[in-house]
Amino acid sequence: MAHRSVYQALLGDQTDRLQPELSHYVGGAARGEAGIGRGVYAFAGPTKAWLVPLFAAIARADALFGERGNGVGLTVVNVPHSDAHGRLCLSSTRTFAFARVTRTMQDTMLAGRDGLLHDFLGRTRFLEVSLRLSVSPEGWLQMRSVGTWLWLGRLRLAVPRLLSARVDLLERWDAASACQRVDVTLTHPVFGQVFAYRGSFEYDPRAGRVDDVETTRIDRRY
Repeated sequence: MAHRSVYQALLGDQTDRLQPELSHYVGGAARGEAGIGRGVYAFAGPTKAWLVPLFAAIARADALFGERGNGVGLTVVNVPHSDAHGRLCLSSTRTFAFARVTRTMQDTMLAGRDGLLHDFLGRTRFLEVSLRLSVSPEGWLQMRSVGTWLWLGRLRLAVPRLLSARVDLLERWDAASACQRVDVTLTHPVFGQVFAYRGSFEYDPRAGRVDDVETTRIDRRY
């Protein structure tokens, strides 16, 4: 387990069906190292203008943001680690460089005992989303959310489906451009697609060493 990533632990034998280039991303760095990706998102932000104020209100939490635009610069830093209970984790910081402001998204992913990926979002990891991982026939990594919770201190509150958006993520290697492509959408059961980011980046799974990750915010979680 010490040499497996969060993704590999959950995908199991499906890992062998991934595109070879995508396997480097899924495998991740060794403990104490950081994977770093840099690229450009063709689009990032709320998909509807009237939703901008809503997402802008939670931008300070480093979970989502209200800005929207094309050609948004991206930097992502992935740090694999274990929490105090020895559970596999992956902490990430994504930086979105808009024309007038830079926004950050932080999260920590945990390989759950239920076979799902539990993603804790925001600077305080207040929003939890569980996702089911799979590999498409083309060898692409797919994720789809199956549950959402809010954390208020030690209290875990389930978010009703009518109030939460389904998360869909697709990661794939594009041989034509020799880069990795990602497509993430949030779809509300009533309003349809409400948030998205999609684009491409180049990724180095062992870009450099990093300091230890602070895990106290997720040690008391799931």
